[in-house]
Amino acid sequence: MPSALQPLILFVAIFAFMYLLVIRPQRRRAMESQAMQRALASGDEVVTAAGIYGTITEVEDGGTLLLEVSEDTEIRIASASIVQVVKKSGEMPTTDVSSQSTPE
Repeated sequence: MPSALQPLILFVAIFAFMYLLVIRPQRRRAMESQAMQRALASGDEVVTAAGIYGTITEVEDGGTLLLEVSEDTEIRIASASIVQVVKKSGEMPTTDVSSQSTPE
């Protein structure tokens, strides 16, 4: 193999390595985040990037929504600031079996 092709092969191998380990997983996370944000609905309990927990009361046009953070207190936030859905509307809360006391 000629020595002139070795740097080119090394460059291609490094690019393929970076694509598989960095670019592809980052794109997948971005697509999952966008899908989660599109699926937001009234009644969903969510967490924002700032760590604020609340319940969505209204999804507005333009990528904003109203979030109830306490009784009779709503804030308007960008839907892109939602990082996690704690509970979808209509779901029953899950109970951790290990934390329940056992009868003796």
